[in-house]
Amino acid sequence: MTPIPMRVGPARLKDAALALLALPLLGAVLPFVVFCLVACTGGGPGTGDDGDGSAWAFLGYGMVAGPAAALAAAVLVAARSRRSGYSLLPGAAALAPFLLPAVLSSGILWR
Repeated sequence: MTPIPMRVGPARLKDAALALLALPLLGAVLPFVVFCLVACTGGGPGTGDDGDGSAWAFLGYGMVAGPAAALAAAVLVAARSRRSGYSLLPGAAALAPFLLPAVLSSGILWR
């Protein structure tokens, strides 16, 4: 008799749950936290407004660092989860950094 093929890898419910959890974490929470950390370093103690524009520079760095961190984390999560046998999580991780900005800029929420 031939052996019955078995599914090797994570359960589908776990895969779906992690995919739904990855969307807001990678798409909204991580970029916001990185933005706040980088932007707040420019306005920390002892950094008064001397007119040199350093606070604005840190704000700009934060606006770039947030999406960059989200993209890097999404690529890492997608690559690692694909190797571990997940099927939904890599797709959700790859879409997460683009989904929230697309929804917010489309105006769907304000109709």
